[in-house]
Amino acid sequence: MQKLGINLDVFRNSDYEEQIKIIQDLGFRAISSDMSYNQSPEHTAELCNRYSLEYQFVHAVFKGINNIWLDNIDGDEILKSLLSNIDSCSRANVPITVVHLSSSYTPPPISKIGKDRFKALVEHASNKNVKIAFENLRMPEYLKWAMDTFKDNNYVGFCWDIGHENCFTRDTHYMSLYGDRLLCTHIHDNFGELGCDLHLIPFDGKIDFNKVASHLKNSNYNGPLMLEVFAKNNIYNNVTPLKFYENAYNAIEKIQKMILD
Repeated sequence: MQKLGINLDVFRNSDYEEQIKIIQDLGFRAISSDMSYNQSPEHTAELCNRYSLEYQFVHAVFKGINNIWLDNIDGDEILKSLLSNIDSCSRANVPITVVHLSSSYTPPPISKIGKDRFKALVEHASNKNVKIAFENLRMPEYLKWAMDTFKDNNYVGFCWDIGHENCFTRDTHYMSLYGDRLLCTHIHDNFGELGCDLHLIPFDGKIDFNKVASHLKNSNYNGPLMLEVFAKNNIYNNVTPLKFYENAYNAIEKIQKMILD
């Protein structure tokens, strides 16, 4: 049976060990973390070992990612940051890092220097025995470039962000394109309004999770069912942290049962 997982930093600036204690007690058996929130993967890995949790992936930094396609110093710096993220995963024995390819609806064009930087990143990750899961965002052609370019590389795969598909690219069905290369999931909900990426607990929005479960059931994916939810939305103003985690666990457990049925 697939493990149930949740991202850390559901509540920003919360103590990781306190979060991990709560989610482990509720029944979660896997976590992910995000380098954008400045927590050390090495320290997080120690906590996962202490509480018997699988540390499935680290989300790489993504602020300024569009610069990777531009011939400028900022592009060099974002590559350095991504390479450093791979090194952190390697030291912490985290098998996957999730990487963005672009940001916004008006990223720079796909360019030679950007291609070369991503090729260098993939080569470095391969040498460090860390897999890269490229995530679907607003512009499907960037993901298509990566998946086509690295189609024969076992260290490159796909992170299916279910919420992004519903609010950014509803006419693109990513699992039919890249489901055979699925490495990890970002499971969350929204109302399908263009650009409104809310990261709600599943079933608090309008995503059809019967279809989600069907896609996952018909794939060869057997990794953790990983939530990527945040308590920042106003609908959770009166929800305690414990209740939020309980609701999140009940939701992902329901999806798990839908997959098994």
